[in-house]
Amino acid sequence: MNEIAYRFPYWGPLLLEVEVKDEFISLLLEKGKESRGKNLDHSKSLAGVLDNQYYYEDFEEWFCPLFDPYISAYINIVSDYKEYCFKNPPIGWTVNSLWINYQKPLEYNPPHNHDGDLSFVIYLQVPEEIEQENERAKGNRRNSGPGMINFDLGPDMPLSIASVRRMPKAGQAFIFPAWLPHHVNPFKSDVERISVSGNTVFKF
Repeated sequence: MNEIAYRFPYWGPLLLEVEVKDEFISLLLEKGKESRGKNLDHSKSLAGVLDNQYYYEDFEEWFCPLFDPYISAYINIVSDYKEYCFKNPPIGWTVNSLWINYQKPLEYNPPHNHDGDLSFVIYLQVPEEIEQENERAKGNRRNSGPGMINFDLGPDMPLSIASVRRMPKAGQAFIFPAWLPHHVNPFKSDVERISVSGNTVFKF
């Protein structure tokens, strides 16, 4: 059979996967430890079935400048499709909430979405035992397996891609529209996975 040329256009929301610098990760861990030490509990505001979720204090001055290159990259990409995304591209952005998650065995995030325009999750610590557990579980259940983060555009339909599933790695971040439903599977390994989440609002 002769080869044919084809195009596969991107369909659905922009889910951006980026690598975050080690210095940024270290700072988030350090300041997250301070929030945990002060017991700045954020659980009542969140969907996650996690015992340890804490909000950051006074984060605007240090977090926003460090995260700006990643949000700006997102805005630049979708601005190429402004007829679908923006009447006018944003002139800036701000973070209206920022918190750190310490996920332990059997804890999880049920399907949910966020407030604001964009949301993000940055993985600070991902023990290798979780990925190993996922590998062992492949084929045993009709789901993506332990420890996966899942972005769900809609119900499964024939000839369509309804979800994106990823096994996170330390230093990896995901940026996505705040309305996009997502969920995180539990794991059984006796380890702690650490991530940071937040919501941004555009300025026009």
